[in-house]
Amino acid sequence: MSEQNSSMNGMDLGTGNSLEELFGSALPPVDLGDQIPASAQVMQPQPAPVGSQPAAAPEAQPQAIPQQVEQIQPQMQPPQTVPYSAGQPVLQQTPQDGPLPAPQPIQQAVSQPQAPTQQTAGPVTQAVTAAPAQQPAAAPVPQPAAGQVIDLFGAVAEDDAEARLARLANATPVFEYGSIREDITDPAMTFEQLRVKMSADCPELEARSHVSWTVGYAGITERVSSADASIFETKAKIEKGRKFKDALKKLKEKDKDPVCTVKPTVTAQKKGVLRFPGYKGLFCSTEQAEQSDKAIAYIPAQDGRVYEMRRNEIGTFIAPSQHIAELEGVRSGFHMSLPRLPAALLAQIIAFFRRVCVDYGRDVEALVNVLWDRQGRQYVLHVPPQRIDKASVETDLSQQPDPERYLHVMDVHSHNTMAARFSRTDDADEQ
Repeated sequence: MSEQNSSMNGMDLGTGNSLEELFGSALPPVDLGDQIPASAQVMQPQPAPVGSQPAAAPEAQPQAIPQQVEQIQPQMQPPQTVPYSAGQPVLQQTPQDGPLPAPQPIQQAVSQPQAPTQQTAGPVTQAVTAAPAQQPAAAPVPQPAAGQVIDLFGAVAEDDAEARLARLANATPVFEYGSIREDITDPAMTFEQLRVKMSADCPELEARSHVSWTVGYAGITERVSSADASIFETKAKIEKGRKFKDALKKLKEKDKDPVCTVKPTVTAQKKGVLRFPGYKGLFCSTEQAEQSDKAIAYIPAQDGRVYEMRRNEIGTFIAPSQHIAELEGVRSGFHMSLPRLPAALLAQIIAFFRRVCVDYGRDVEALVNVLWDRQGRQYVLHVPPQRIDKASVETDLSQQPDPERYLHVMDVHSHNTMAARFSRTDDADEQ
């Protein structure tokens, strides 16, 4: 808010403390003579010693509510001459220092003036107020008894809490694990049944003894003591507790409808091959699998795949297995036990291929054998006798170095100006 000005609508408040300085030049004088009945314009002065302060206004009766005058006359009225009786002292105005007190509403006492016996021009103070209007009596407000607190919104709040609990009771719990989030719609499902259902997508949940459960609800976390308990019954038990109702009151408006989350925790892990559970088995043939009592049997086949056999009252089902949690994950690839081929030897091989093309004056292929010297612990290059052409090379391996000492590690052949890709002839030769 901007800095306040020292004037209001052109009014200079001045620096004095009297009402005349503050309001004298801003408000016009008001004549209350026309608003007061003729019989009440003259007020009988009360006996008081000369020079004393004006008498205090009489207190209003409890049943009468005084009505203040809408306009307050800021300036002192000029002195008026009023009749007085013989022997009655004249009430004179005594100036006061400092600001005048705010006028207090008083009741008007009306009396018939007595016949004056003598007139005096001395100034008197006249305090006149309008007769207070009678206000209609307000309806009595019931007061609470001692020690009793009346909650006008208690019934509304209680109804709202009951409706909220009913709404939460009809909501379904949610399974949460990692990035998986799924509603639990079966009212009879147990935590163990949920583990079996989700273990197909979450192999970590395969072992029952390694999985524990917790239920989170409105900031409350309850640990599940038995995996055979019903999920919906566990949720309803939490909702009936006093701890849950108190937690609802502390939630923010955006969290007024909390979600009951069911979360598994893997308490142990084991790397490598897991032990097959009692209902699974690994067999070398289909015949052995059929003679067993296992509900799920795994059978390695001639095509290099592992097949899964499942049996029930309908019949026997066999299909390629997509995932076997008990077996170790295997990735195809190659890991070299010997040192890598030095770059200097690779440069010699490339230089040899180029020299062959230059010497024969045309694009031809050539081949070099890379041997590992077991005694010298180093690589050795060997060029066998070969018949070369533009698109093929045929070598004679009958005159190889001593195989007891030299290990044939790899072959390197050129494609001259052709693309450096393996052809079908190359693939067939390696196989």
